[in-house]
Amino acid sequence: MKVDYSIVIPTYNRGAQLLLTLAAFELQTFPRHRFEIIIVDDGSTDDTCRLLQGYNAPYALQLIAEKRRSGPARARNRGIKAARGSRIIFCDADYLVRPDFIEIHHRCHVRKPKTAFSGVPYCYERVYTRYFPDFSPWEKKQMQRVLERTGLWQERFLADNKAIDIFTPAELRRDFSIVNGVRGGNLLPAALKKEFLRTDVAPWLLFITRCVSVEKEYLEQAGGFNERLVRGAGEDWELGYRLHRLGVAFRSIPRVTGFHQEHPHSYRTPDRNFIPFYCVLQEEFGCTDPELLLLSLWESSDDLWRELPAYKNALRLLQKKEFRSPRVKDVAALLLKACRRLAGEPAERNG
Repeated sequence: MKVDYSIVIPTYNRGAQLLLTLAAFELQTFPRHRFEIIIVDDGSTDDTCRLLQGYNAPYALQLIAEKRRSGPARARNRGIKAARGSRIIFCDADYLVRPDFIEIHHRCHVRKPKTAFSGVPYCYERVYTRYFPDFSPWEKKQMQRVLERTGLWQERFLADNKAIDIFTPAELRRDFSIVNGVRGGNLLPAALKKEFLRTDVAPWLLFITRCVSVEKEYLEQAGGFNERLVRGAGEDWELGYRLHRLGVAFRSIPRVTGFHQEHPHSYRTPDRNFIPFYCVLQEEFGCTDPELLLLSLWESSDDLWRELPAYKNALRLLQKKEFRSPRVKDVAALLLKACRRLAGEPAERNG
């Protein structure tokens, strides 16, 4: 039977939260026989494998296990290769999807082919499905504030040295609205939300694999994720740029499609021994595109994230064919010259 969508979920030490995500996929309004879930375990050292072996999926489920941790780029590439669907949805293991998650993506693709549809910026809605003793003091206060409003907070959490589930997969299956009691809102700054919704420059920044979908054929044409890029290196944006060069459009899905299950921020500490993603792109495409040239100012995707509005505004300025002020023209030329020097090109080249 035809499979339309392959949902690729890489995971590393997210066993309990992954089970909640899988339970949420059981509630999908989209026909079960038309999608599959592909889990790529990237060398987990917790009980992920044991939990998955005990999970009886009511939909098609593939489990691919890596013997050692190789990073999300390789994990997602293995998922792409195994996918039977004509469209692929990338989803994080801790992204708790709404029951209409796949249906929303499907409606988008039917209306606009050759387009990548992203859950950004609305996929940063937080939920507290589990208490972690490793939460920072600030994170504990945030969780306490949210759960006290709905009567789910217990003081014993603070004294416990083990993770505590706020609700179980079985409880989620019975009533998805249980999620409303643990919702913590979206902390993205308004300026960042606004810039993600504007696609006049660098639209490929919407390609964030927490929640994004695109036709498999374009992923294959682009060559998949670059496995030289490791955790925290911007492997999703690097692929997004290459899809952009292929003519793939990018659109934000204008609603919440799911919720990020909060965990200690320290769990996602990137591997600092990485090649910046802009270096890989500049090797392939050179530095003539200002979108690539300006990336030389940031070492990592995390660094760019914090200044994304400034990056996009600079691109808008550089796109102007004529500048009203000669001073602005001079500043733009010097900016490009400085970026070329950072990128290793001869400094004497003109903007």
